[in-house]
Amino acid sequence: MQKRILGLLFTVLFLVMIGFSILFPVEPAYIQLFGATSATMGWLTASYSLAQFVFSPLWGRLSDRIGRKPVMLVGLAGYGVSMTLFALGQSIPHLFMARTLAGVLSSATLPTAMAVIADTTTEDERAKGMGLLGAAFGLGAIFGPFVGGVLGDVSLRLPFFATGLLSVATMGLVWRLLPESLPPEKRGGVRENVSRLKAFQPDTTWLYVIAFLAAFSLAGLETAFPFLAYDRLGATTRSVGYIFAVMGITGSIVQGGLIGPIRKLIGEARMIPAGLLVSAAALALIAVSKTAVAATAALALFAAGHGLIRPANASLVTQRTKVGQGLAIGVYDSMDALGRVLGPVVGGTLYVYRDSLPFSSGASVNVAACLLFVALALPRLRAAAREDANARTGAEDRN
Repeated sequence: MQKRILGLLFTVLFLVMIGFSILFPVEPAYIQLFGATSATMGWLTASYSLAQFVFSPLWGRLSDRIGRKPVMLVGLAGYGVSMTLFALGQSIPHLFMARTLAGVLSSATLPTAMAVIADTTTEDERAKGMGLLGAAFGLGAIFGPFVGGVLGDVSLRLPFFATGLLSVATMGLVWRLLPESLPPEKRGGVRENVSRLKAFQPDTTWLYVIAFLAAFSLAGLETAFPFLAYDRLGATTRSVGYIFAVMGITGSIVQGGLIGPIRKLIGEARMIPAGLLVSAAALALIAVSKTAVAATAALALFAAGHGLIRPANASLVTQRTKVGQGLAIGVYDSMDALGRVLGPVVGGTLYVYRDSLPFSSGASVNVAACLLFVALALPRLRAAAREDANARTGAEDRN
């Protein structure tokens, strides 16, 4: 049953990410039909992420009360409707309305899927399960832009209609095949109206900070790197797509196949500072890259480091939280969304002053986060892990 659930969630999130990334090649050209600029594109992206920041914990809390499956179905159906509205847009305000609605409703999907993983895996298996979801996103990000480019050649509106249809098809898959992972008898303890601030506990606060910083670094990189590739490396649109494909493949390999062995080797808590250091080194290399080959290698290294952070971090949140899994993961996804709001703004602004600045400053932030995590969070996580191990040993002895 667990393998079936993981396989189904992998398929669902792979299709969701294809539907999301289909838009990448055509959305800039589409909004220009309405006289919009690149600044408008930035605000459209921010409106989507801001909506996710606000609503992810609310959906997570609701899934703690009524179950995971109905919330995931609402998210998929809503995203399909909102993308259809986007395809039918007639003005910039209409596009903002549809994009914000997409953020509100799509934020029900990922945290709920992560909560299903938390419901159906043991602590030893959880990081591997979270990594599998990351691999699904990585693979979807590879295939989506290719499909979007092909459909966009036919019509700029067609990829948005395709995203809507794909969301509805995925909803049917969840409806027929995904079992509910949170039975009614396990929902009683989370019926009270728990504030999202309750999720920020001594054992989890730094994990949420890391979620924000990891998303902040990735979003800033994705915003600034294409400009660097065009201005410094002489890259074309197609070659930038290939470079990001290599990045996606690397991240999928790490999250889909290597998380389990790495966790056994160094443990989840150590995976986070290791990933931060690898990401910092990669950003520093990007800042000084002079060729497309060097930049591609550095981006692949960044994907490997980032691929260590997210699964381990999400797994530890579900283990250490004292509130419902849905709310905890919702807050986690909310912090991730906040990073995706601020990262592009900061990265794009710093690039104006110097092309290497977004990457060198990002490297500094990752190093500082690593040092603070090792000094403040790692000892507490180790102590909590020892307490859990002692409690399990005591329970086994009593039995």
